[in-house]
Amino acid sequence: MIMQLKKLFYSAIISAGILGCAFAGKGYQIDVQVAGVSDTTSFLAYHFGNRQYILDTVNVDSEGRFRFAGDERLDPGMYMVVLPGQKFFEIIVDHNQHFSVSAVMDNFVETMKFENSPDNEAFYNYMRFISTMNELGGPVRAELQDPGTTEERKAELRNLLSEIDTQVKAKQEEIIEAFPDGLFGRILLAQREPPMPEAPLREDGTPDNEFMYQTYKQNFWHFMDFADDRLLRTPIFHSKLNHFFTRVIIQIPDSIIAEADRIVEKARAHPEVFKYVVFFITNTFERSQIMGMDAVFVHMVENYYMTGEVDWVTPDQLERIAERAMALKPLLIGNIAPEIIMFTPDRKPLSLHDVEARFTLLYFWDSECSHCKRQTPKLKEFYQRLNPKGVEIFAANTEADRQKWLDYVNNNNLTWIHVNDPTNQSGFRDKYDIWATPLLFLLDEDKRIIAKRITVEQAEEIILREMQN
Repeated sequence: MIMQLKKLFYSAIISAGILGCAFAGKGYQIDVQVAGVSDTTSFLAYHFGNRQYILDTVNVDSEGRFRFAGDERLDPGMYMVVLPGQKFFEIIVDHNQHFSVSAVMDNFVETMKFENSPDNEAFYNYMRFISTMNELGGPVRAELQDPGTTEERKAELRNLLSEIDTQVKAKQEEIIEAFPDGLFGRILLAQREPPMPEAPLREDGTPDNEFMYQTYKQNFWHFMDFADDRLLRTPIFHSKLNHFFTRVIIQIPDSIIAEADRIVEKARAHPEVFKYVVFFITNTFERSQIMGMDAVFVHMVENYYMTGEVDWVTPDQLERIAERAMALKPLLIGNIAPEIIMFTPDRKPLSLHDVEARFTLLYFWDSECSHCKRQTPKLKEFYQRLNPKGVEIFAANTEADRQKWLDYVNNNNLTWIHVNDPTNQSGFRDKYDIWATPLLFLLDEDKRIIAKRITVEQAEEIILREMQN
């Protein structure tokens, strides 16, 4: 359970409108009584993705009684009744939205009772069952981890854990069968691991792990109903989506893009699910700290935002998203670095693409930038080590004051290629998306981008690895 209640602040551009709701209907009334709390306030909050939002605030009377009610039905999902001290319990709001609940403060799970809500009764009975199973399994796991446990005893302990697991699965199956269309049944179903075959053997007799990985990836969403938007208002859908894109898929842009398109197609089963999946993938990889993942962001914008399929952002917002993607597109890993012609200390034009070197380190810098002052001395040592091996530095100074640039170069005896373009005639700032310095791009001999926004140490590591290939 997530303890903090924070209003989700999505990117104002990408996510505008993502939380649009479609309430309609017959109203709701949830009567609550909590022993041990009085004369205070309570909040009704709901899950959406990996965040929670406050929906309503009510007063709690002297006997711990309060009511959440409204003329329009709530969107089905998992809700939270929040009490003082950030203490809360969760309830399922589904087809039936008129019920009552009672509990004792600080002992919610054990004391929770419901009237007119069989799905919530099943929910809390299951939590109590899981608590019992954990009490049984805890000592078994601890003994299994004990270095002094014999192999024979470990086998017995694993059998015990297997029996506990079998009981848990049986309980889940019982609930799924009892509530086939209920939200709690769908939650339990969505949490299941995908069905897997026995691992086939390779010619050398070893298990074919690649086959098993591809099968797992293909079947990962087997139990998820993309047509059921109720799952968006539980922690389950986001958690599974995040796990798939950050832990299951190999973190290579092409692999992620292929899976992104596949999952988006599944998400078309419901417009709200489609909206959330497209937003999640776009936002996740636009913000990713892994080099090269901006290719996923560009792909999503080109194929879903710029094609008109995203209708939850304004025209102005869409234009800004598209501009951002198009600014990044020329700088994607594997592309030829944009050509820039800047000026040497003797005012002669010099083309980046005319530099002949096995590797070129394109270095945007400023003599007064504090971070540049830390990187430049490292770059000097880097150059002394790697220039004899075919590495050149194309140092593009970003200052308007030409004399400051020249003084720094001369005073520090920097001997690589130096260029400057004080009036930005080359358009280098836009071409290379420069909003801070230092900024380093590593290019191969054809001026293709190998790496970007890296440190001097990372550049050297990549070059040495490439030289060994």
